[in-house]
Amino acid sequence: DGRCVFGDGTYVPQVHEISQLPLRDGRNSLDFRVGSTLLANAGLFSWKWSDLIVIVDIDGTITRTDSGGVLASSEFGQQLGLAHAHKGVCSAMSQIASAGYRLLFLTARPITRSEATRKYLSTIGHEETPPVMMPEGALITSAMGTLGTMANVWKDLKSYKLTQLREIELLFR
Repeated sequence: DGRCVFGDGTYVPQVHEISQLPLRDGRNSLDFRVGSTLLANAGLFSWKWSDLIVIVDIDGTITRTDSGGVLASSEFGQQLGLAHAHKGVCSAMSQIASAGYRLLFLTARPITRSEATRKYLSTIGHEETPPVMMPEGALITSAMGTLGTMANVWKDLKSYKLTQLREIELLFR
């Protein structure tokens, strides 16, 4: 199904696997390769256990609506000039980050749209005076592709988000 599977057959790396990586605080770049062919790249955020984290729901919190925000924040929507972010959201997130909080962005968008979602987050805020860019943060998407997300996630967005929040909470127990 295209997911990254680790040595024990799970989708989550073991502590000893992560401890072998030369991670620095904050965002780390990862490349997934077969031989010399680059298949994908990703960001792995290394945070201290004591860091304070704010989970930011993109769909309906950064964007003005849940589903409409997906279209309006797409490349096509941006080309049409559909401004779909709440005014001042970048300023608010910048203040939160400046206060020492780490940002974790949560969306119901499929993993196949993760690059476009990161690009969207980096382009909003230009309309603010003065322009304020969205601070960097980790991004959690639906692990399913586009069709799977449309069929399973978007039909019950609330349940999906609650499940995601519970899974995130379990990471810190």
